[in-house]
Amino acid sequence: MILCLIPLTNTILEDDILYDIKWQPELTSPIELDNSYTFTSKRKENYLCSLPTLQTTISTSTDSIPLPSIERLLENLHSKKLCVYRLDPYWTYELCHGIHIRQYHDTKVAGKKSTLQEYYLGYYHSDNQEIFTDSDGQSALKIHYKTIDNKKTPMLAVRYTDGTLCEINSNQARETIVYYVCDERGNDGILNFEEISSCYYEMTVASRWLCKLPVFSPSEANRYSINCFPKENARQKPRNLKKLEDERQLSLKKGGRAQFTMTSADGTTFIIAYQYGNDDDLNDLTETTTRDSTNKITQSSSTEQTEINNNNNNQNVRQEPLGNLGVDVDREFLGNFFSGRECLPGGTGWWKYEICYGKHVIQFHEEGQHRISVLLGTWNRDKHIEWLNKNPKKKPSGNTKDRQFVSLYYTDGDMCDLTKTRRVVEVKLRCQKKMDKSHATSMYLVEPETCSYVLG
Repeated sequence: MILCLIPLTNTILEDDILYDIKWQPELTSPIELDNSYTFTSKRKENYLCSLPTLQTTISTSTDSIPLPSIERLLENLHSKKLCVYRLDPYWTYELCHGIHIRQYHDTKVAGKKSTLQEYYLGYYHSDNQEIFTDSDGQSALKIHYKTIDNKKTPMLAVRYTDGTLCEINSNQARETIVYYVCDERGNDGILNFEEISSCYYEMTVASRWLCKLPVFSPSEANRYSINCFPKENARQKPRNLKKLEDERQLSLKKGGRAQFTMTSADGTTFIIAYQYGNDDDLNDLTETTTRDSTNKITQSSSTEQTEINNNNNNQNVRQEPLGNLGVDVDREFLGNFFSGRECLPGGTGWWKYEICYGKHVIQFHEEGQHRISVLLGTWNRDKHIEWLNKNPKKKPSGNTKDRQFVSLYYTDGDMCDLTKTRRVVEVKLRCQKKMDKSHATSMYLVEPETCSYVLG
């Protein structure tokens, strides 16, 4: 909905205040509404909206806290030498309060000694914090604020610096900011962890000891209502807004993206990403689309399919649709991928990955318009055959009916500082004959050994 902006002399609209728009029924009798204005939607629907009149208040937020007030509480936490952990599908994160933050993965292979892959994300130094001198001449720490559950929440930031060098960030040391937040039930555990930029991390920790300081108690959410009444026979809610809400609700019913993890017998962990769908969606698409000069797609009718078969009898090729979208889409999809014209992306986290068949496999992260890429491997037929000869179990079986997957070996990726070797990746292509989902592609990327990957 497009709203006409009108200067408001008696109303203060601020970012940290939440406004709920309530769409009321049409007024049955003329009523004078305080602080009301008429707004018009893109469809020329008029609404009379009454805006709340807010009293100007003095903010009680504090930007800093004297160092002595927090120093004793921090020293008490650090003296416990307490370590807490966060388990993600592949990595384990270890926070030892007042000591270090570590990220590691232990690879266990049957009959062999386990190997540990680890990075230190920062060490605690008391003299490397955000300490400054306030207006009273006292040493103080800055208080940070974030919105959590619609509440402006004060947090204490503690820096962990001088971690393992980061090769993709000009060999700068890794660094983490730990945000402590007041939680009466908190046990100094990790609530959240994210890599906000290359090798720079943020961690949120729930702690009850921080609640001893009133300044860290979260403020109540500010919510005010804007009541809007339709005018001149307009609908109770603008049509475009109602359409948008209905589409969103329908999308939620059909499902969204999700993921879960599975661990195989040899200890390898796979991240399985999936999306709910409805087979009727594909049927509806084939029934409503037609082929024209813009190459729109349709499913061949039985008569058309017979003509295709007859025209190709001399080649003994039976053109059958592989899935609900029809023969043309199947062959276009397969042709584009296996010719290298179309690359397949995957991944939902900070690092994503992409395979261009017969060319390369990369791992990448996008920061605005800038992409940071790590080359995991490039295709070289001779090196692939050499790898197969050294690993005969990777060769496909003689009977094509018994084949479950094909392995391809991509070599000569970017140099790995930990192993002093080039990165490599084994690409496993598996075919699943599901006639109603011939275009569904699922992917995963794991790192069973340092800088040696498996892309499925």
